Amino acid sequence: MTVVYAIPVSAVNPDDGASRARLSRGRMEQIDRRHGTARAQGFAASLLLEYAVAQHFPWVVHPLAISIADGGKPYLVSEPNVHFSLSHSANWAACAVSDRPVGVDIERCDPGRRDVASRFFHKEEVRYLNSLLPSARDDAFYKLWTLKESFVKSTGRGLDLPLRSFQIDIRRTPPRLDCNEVSGAYSLFLPDFSADRNYRLAVCIEQANAEAPTVHIME
Repeated sequence: MTVVYAIPVSAVNPDDGASRARLSRGRMEQIDRRHGTARAQGFAASLLLEYAVAQHFPWVVHPLAISIADGGKPYLVSEPNVHFSLSHSANWAACAVSDRPVGVDIERCDPGRRDVASRFFHKEEVRYLNSLLPSARDDAFYKLWTLKESFVKSTGRGLDLPLRSFQIDIRRTPPRLDCNEVSGAYSLFLPDFSADRNYRLAVCIEQANAEAPTVHIME
């Protein structure tokens, strides 16, 4: 079971007392060390996590106690078998919760970012992007970028797993992963994000032939 929640960052207020009380003191201290948009994004993602865990794992104690594993992946201290992943970009924050290791990534699709691919993507992915008509390249780039980021998050490897070290073929449905650096089976998804067509959402679940995640948009 994997569920994704997304919320506009502008829908929450990091200075609202009732909302702040839903998070642990340690979590709020981390969020308050940030400034501006980054602070609001972190607050929105953290509120989503509290809500999502309460909905699907009701026995977990709140506010959630979160720690960071060696690879940089956050986890619930009291419930290591309840998995989650957070992401934010511009005015959207996203949270995935699952009974399997999971990664989620959301990105605003700004034009002209394909230089990232030539610097960091697998050579076959770069070749594929270059083979497309210019009008199709940005969409393909963001599909690849979010899928690759979601996979890295699901593994917990962080920067130890370079984006160029594995390949994702988005010509297949579902997308196919080719990676010799990580053992295990993974399922990749590009859920429709109709709430805002300027964004791309991707999810990766450490499970072969996993069911597609359900996506809930919060107001």
